[in-house]
Amino acid sequence: MTADNIHSVAFTGHRKERILQESGNNPCILGQVQLAIIEQVETLYKQGCRTFYNGMAEGFDLLAASAVIACRWKYNDIRLIAVVPFRNQSARYEPLDKIQYRTLLGQADEIIVLSEYYFRGCFHRRNDYLINKADTVVAYHDGIFKGGTFYTIKKAQQANKTIINLFTKSAL
Repeated sequence: MTADNIHSVAFTGHRKERILQESGNNPCILGQVQLAIIEQVETLYKQGCRTFYNGMAEGFDLLAASAVIACRWKYNDIRLIAVVPFRNQSARYEPLDKIQYRTLLGQADEIIVLSEYYFRGCFHRRNDYLINKADTVVAYHDGIFKGGTFYTIKKAQQANKTIINLFTKSAL
C-alpha cells in the first residue's frame, strides 16, 4: 500500500436501469441505495477513510458521488476524486444525469481524466485505476458474473482489497 491510497475508497456498481430492474422498477430503490451509501461513507470515515474515488458512471457511481458530497456537511475534510475514463463521458447520459454529473464534477476535489477520447477498454482502464488507488471498494453488485462491476470486483479480490457489497449488505 502506498501513502496515497491509505484510507482510500473506490466505488463500483450497476447502472440506474439495472438497479431499477432488480427492484421491479421501484423508483424508491435509488433513494434507499443512496442512504445505504451515506451510512457506509460515514462508517468508513469513522474508520479513517478520507478520500473517495468515483468513476462517475450513471447509476450507482453518481449516487455514491452525491453521497460523499452530502457527507461533507458533517465531515469537511472528506475528499471526492472523480476519475473520468474519457473527456466526453456523459455525452449519452439522460439529461438529468448530465446535469448531476456536471454538478458533481464541479464539487469534486480533483478530476482525473484518463483519456481525451473514448477507446475500447477505457472503462476497464478506469476501473483498474480505481482499484489501484483504493484499499476498500464499496460496491453494488447483484452477483451476476458479467459486466464492469463484476470485472472491478474480481480485480479488487485479486488485489486483496476489502469489498463491501451494499446489494447484499455484507462483505464479499
